[in-house]
Amino acid sequence: MRIKNLRVPNSRLTEGSWHNFKILKSVSLDNDDESWFIMLDPLGYKVMMPAAFYERYGFESGQVVRCRVDRINCNGRMFLEPQHPNYIEGKSYEFTLKGNGSRQNITGDKENYMVVEDLLGYQWKVRTLASNDYNTQNEKIWCRIERIKKGRLFLRIDNGVQPYDDLKKGKYYPFTIINETINPDDNSRYLILQDEKNRKHLLKKKHFGHYGLKPCQEINCKLTGLNEDGFLMLEPENPWYKEGNTYFFDIIEIHKLHFTDGYVQEVLLLDDPHGEPIKVFVDRDQLPYLTEQKKIKVKLISVRKSRLEVQILPAN
Repeated sequence: MRIKNLRVPNSRLTEGSWHNFKILKSVSLDNDDESWFIMLDPLGYKVMMPAAFYERYGFESGQVVRCRVDRINCNGRMFLEPQHPNYIEGKSYEFTLKGNGSRQNITGDKENYMVVEDLLGYQWKVRTLASNDYNTQNEKIWCRIERIKKGRLFLRIDNGVQPYDDLKKGKYYPFTIINETINPDDNSRYLILQDEKNRKHLLKKKHFGHYGLKPCQEINCKLTGLNEDGFLMLEPENPWYKEGNTYFFDIIEIHKLHFTDGYVQEVLLLDDPHGEPIKVFVDRDQLPYLTEQKKIKVKLISVRKSRLEVQILPAN
């Protein structure tokens, strides 16, 4: 079996964990107008973080900043989100109302919104599912911080109203695909879904192109949560695999990710004939057995954006 060695330009930290990083300096790369912070991680290795998103955070060289390991991609690259100087995700704060209005959203429905200002002077639009009851300029509005990503606040009006309280996270519900559109905010193509109460929802098409989804089709989707803009996060039922079932997949190869701190992570690549290769982190003591196999038995744990998360099962 082929084993491919890959270098990863940072040390291995856990996705979602918080650590102290020291800002060494800011730089601009060749042929790149953007500025970057060179961050020193707690193990003594360097990570780059874009500076433009955090201009008003007051960061300086030599400063120690608390950062979340926001994401580690399949190649081991690490992305950071520094702690906001004023706000914490999951908590509610007063914001200053600067205006409100209505617009047609990308599902074609009319939606109301408010414009609020945060303590750094940034203004954000907040979707409201009901008519605007706030009209006084500079009125204080309570908003919940749903997420902070790339310095952007994703807010929800904290008025006690829970949107879609008839739907339960982790459950499957029937939807009808009624249209397809392009979101001008990210130039991505979305499917517009309608539930049994005629409410409209969005599904990013690029993750499910191989599913063959098209308008007028009825599909079942699992509710995985609410996204930053207040829309449902939906996972269509996979046409070929069901969570909890076991399957056999051909082994393609093994990747050995070599991190700068000396840590080595083995990743098994499995051939999914219906989608992208499945990547499974494996322990080193499993390698002797795996290198002898051409096919492996796995249990499907979950499906996220059409990608399969599996658990390797014993041979017998």
